[in-house]
Amino acid sequence: MHDGPDGLRVDSTTINTTISTELALARRCSLCGGPMGYWVAFLGGPGAAELLRYTDPPGHAECMTAALSLCPHIALARHRRARADRPGGGMIPPGSHGEKPEKYVLGITRSYRTEFVPSHGFSVYLPAPFKSVHEYEYGPDGRLVTTPRAR
Repeated sequence: MHDGPDGLRVDSTTINTTISTELALARRCSLCGGPMGYWVAFLGGPGAAELLRYTDPPGHAECMTAALSLCPHIALARHRRARADRPGGGMIPPGSHGEKPEKYVLGITRSYRTEFVPSHGFSVYLPAPFKSVHEYEYGPDGRLVTTPRAR
């Protein structure tokens, strides 16, 4: 949710840093807002999974799995973010390269830390080592194959 001229509006191209940080600190899902139980999930590219550093906040494994097929940016290989100069276009967080990963990695862990980076005005999320990892790649039709490959 983001502030707009007519009140709050949904903008899935960018992260509301204030709300996402509050949700993460309260251990609530970044997608549905519900309390997270024992396990939490992180969704991102292979680089984020390798470094255990995310600019996207955590959520329920079920919600993150749903995002694989419901979020057009993730589900379709050729789908791109709107340019920042277009209405509804999101801003890429400082330090992000903005390139879309060739595949997505869903990592599930028990705990994480949230660190606010004041110089850039956003939070970074640092999960504990993953207990399970699933990889999702694009098929020949350009759609994300939602049957995971465990690694």
